Amino acid sequence: MAIVNFESVATAAESLQAAGQRASVRAVIAALGGGSPNSVLKLLGEWKSGRPVVRIADTELDARITDAIRLQMQRVGEQAAAAAEERASGLDEDLQALAEAQAAAEKQIAGLTAERDTAQAQAARLALQLQEAQAEAERAAGQSAEALAAAGQALARAEVRLEAVPALQAEAERLRAALEANQQARQQAEQSAAVLDARLEAAERRASEAEGRTLKADARADALAGDLAGVHAALQACQARLETAARELGAAEAAARKLAEEAAGRATAGRVTAVAAWRAGDGREGQEKR
Repeated sequence: MAIVNFESVATAAESLQAAGQRASVRAVIAALGGGSPNSVLKLLGEWKSGRPVVRIADTELDARITDAIRLQMQRVGEQAAAAAEERASGLDEDLQALAEAQAAAEKQIAGLTAERDTAQAQAARLALQLQEAQAEAERAAGQSAEALAAAGQALARAEVRLEAVPALQAEAERLRAALEANQQARQQAEQSAAVLDARLEAAERRASEAEGRTLKADARADALAGDLAGVHAALQACQARLETAARELGAAEAAARKLAEEAAGRATAGRVTAVAAWRAGDGREGQEKR
């Protein structure tokens, strides 16, 4: 079984990034060899929130390296935007994975609900059959008891009269056969009632098990809904960070342009000062020669 904790998730995510891959929930689960999407998503979010974010600070720079500063600031802004886009893309994949898990849970709930309804309907049918069988068994038992009593009385009378009336022997045999048939019918009715009772108990157990699995699936769907709300919130936070990075990039570019303009102004002023100084020196030399 895969060990899912902050250290293992962080190690897997850093290994994926080092290999040039995106550290998504699916990729981390595959790297760990298993794990719950809910647990991995929470730990992966903690790891991503702890990563350093590239920020642009105000810096006093020399005018000779203005172009290099502008290029560096552009690269920093591009890196910040790429990092924010990567986080947003990873959250999209995580959101899709949770949506698929929730859809699977809802499908499982529907199947278990249908199974429970089928088992309950079957249990109701078996209960009705059992009631009918019990009523039939009671009727057969009553009839058998009456027939047994009547046959016993007739048999007693026939045995008394057997010696005097040989013809009554056949009647006694017929009554014995009828008595045995009634007893067999009663036994068959009791066996049928026992079979139906066992089937009813099995159906009730299946219905109870299906209802238990349905409750567990409902709880899992509720948990997935909560995780889905968390992912939405994380996606909104990432979008806010992306917008902040874009604003910082704009501010950096404006600062670079301002520095470039100031450097150009200082360079122009320097050249004007140098020309004026040269002209003043050349004028003094001419006066001395005269």
